[in-house]
Amino acid sequence: MYRYYSDKILCPTRDQGLSNVEINECAKEQLSLGNRVTFSGCPRIFITTIAEKAPIRETVLNANRVIIGDRTFIDSSSDPAFLSGPTKLTCLKLPNRKFGRIHIGQRCSLQGTSIVAYEQVIVGDRVIFGPNVVVMDCSGHALNNREQSDELERLSIRPVTIKDDVWIGYGAIILPGVTIGKEAVVGAGAVVTTDVPDGACVAGNPAKVIKYVNK
Repeated sequence: MYRYYSDKILCPTRDQGLSNVEINECAKEQLSLGNRVTFSGCPRIFITTIAEKAPIRETVLNANRVIIGDRTFIDSSSDPAFLSGPTKLTCLKLPNRKFGRIHIGQRCSLQGTSIVAYEQVIVGDRVIFGPNVVVMDCSGHALNNREQSDELERLSIRPVTIKDDVWIGYGAIILPGVTIGKEAVVGAGAVVTTDVPDGACVAGNPAKVIKYVNK
C-alpha cells in the first residue's frame, strides 16, 4: 500500500510562532529563494513522497524543487480584505519518477494560493494571484478503478505554465496541461481547462475568452 510521506519545509500549525523574518530564513535553508522575497504569515510548503515505505530523508537541499524569484510576496496572513488561507506549495514524487517542481518568477504576488506539482508548474514574472487560486498539474486520482495497484501509473500529469504579467482573479482554478499567455486576465471563479492566448480575458466554467485586454 502506498502512503504519503511529507518533508514539511514550513507548516502553519507547527511554525505559527515564527516571525516573518524567521520564516524567510527557514525557507532560505531549503529552497531556492531570490532576493527580497517577503512572507506575511506562515505558508505550507511540503515536499511529499508517495511510496510503500518511508523514504530515507535526503540531505541535499530542495532548491531544485521550489524556486521563488526576487521580490515575490507570499501572503498567508488574515490581513487581506478578502478571505484567504495560507499559501500552499506542494511538490510530489511518484514511484519511479522525479520530484515535481514549482518555479515562481520575480515580483509575483500570492495570497492563499495553492500550487501542486507532480511534474512541473512554472509561473512567470509579475504574476498576480487573487486569493484562493488553485493551480495543479494533476488531479491526484485516476478517473476510474481507483485504489487499484496500478492507479498511480495511470495518473494524468500535464505541466502548467503561467507566463509573464498574468492576473488571476479570486478563486480561479487552473487545471492540468494549461498554458496561460502573457498579459492574460483570468476572471474570478473561472475554471481554466484549455490554453489562454496572450492578452485574453477569460471567465466562466469552463473558462472562455470574453475579450482581449488591448482591444
